[in-house]
Amino acid sequence: MAGTPQDPQTQNLINQSNLNTRSRPPGFWKSLVLDLVAVLSAALFGYLYYRYLTQGSSVWFLLGAVMFFGVTSVMEVFLAKSAARSFVVIFLETAAAVGFFWKDNLQIIGIIALIMLVMLLWGHFASRSRARNAVEMPFFGASGNMLGKFTTAILLFMILAYVPQISSNALVVSQQSFRSFFDWASGVVNSFYPALSLNGSFGNFAQSLSKMELANNPSFQVLNTAQQSQAIQQQSAQFTQTFLQQASQPVASSSPASDAFYNVLNGVLNAWQSQSSGWFDVGWVTVLFIGLRTIGILFVWLMQFISLIFYEILLASGFMKISEETTQREIIGY
Repeated sequence: MAGTPQDPQTQNLINQSNLNTRSRPPGFWKSLVLDLVAVLSAALFGYLYYRYLTQGSSVWFLLGAVMFFGVTSVMEVFLAKSAARSFVVIFLETAAAVGFFWKDNLQIIGIIALIMLVMLLWGHFASRSRARNAVEMPFFGASGNMLGKFTTAILLFMILAYVPQISSNALVVSQQSFRSFFDWASGVVNSFYPALSLNGSFGNFAQSLSKMELANNPSFQVLNTAQQSQAIQQQSAQFTQTFLQQASQPVASSSPASDAFYNVLNGVLNAWQSQSSGWFDVGWVTVLFIGLRTIGILFVWLMQFISLIFYEILLASGFMKISEETTQREIIGY
């Protein structure tokens, strides 16, 4: 019986088999893995920030999650192939990060999601345009553009998600996290003022500060040792009374200096809030954004450096490669 005739163009004359075999594009599975990791990194950031606001978890884990999210966002800029797929991935990232706050004010959550989606899309496509229009791969230019928008999106996300928590704690950081930051800052201050005691109790800090202020006073210098000690004690007691009366709760002189500063800052902010709650929220959020965005410049540089390390590792491992291609473009001229 004669077989069904085949088109010679679809027939392999050697192996007599059909040549219409489907094959996935290069990097199909790698791109899926990268997209999945990017969404999971956003979910990890959202989860750790939710834990930070509700349970006071470690701020260092949160910063690590932000860096991980930033690195995957940079890799997506260089490896994403489709604009539609990039939009879907960024949409899933936004949903994964915001999803842990679904019990909060839905209007605020909607604003957070919209701002984050717009900023991440802006940074992604602006960076991809810059990378595609360059002769050589502009890693620092493209990654800096992406991470700048990314940092702004993350800061707005964190500040707006923090707004419902202002009534219970005006400061962004917990007391434990503030203590860690205070210990680091005290080391920097002590390099300039070694006589200032910041790592001990607040009473020791008050005495060391009073001693520094009186040391250059001619009237103090002519006193004998007992009189100098008495003058230091008096000024220290006066400073302690004036300073701690603004604290949000009673603070003993034997308490760590970091706890005293934390309670005083909280007390000052609570007093401001009680005078004008609406203006306080707007003013404090604005101050936080400006201050954190200024510090965020250094954070962007750090994330660029970490992204460069991952970029080189992925190139060296063969996960991705740089190749050259010749393209034709239309140009407008005279």
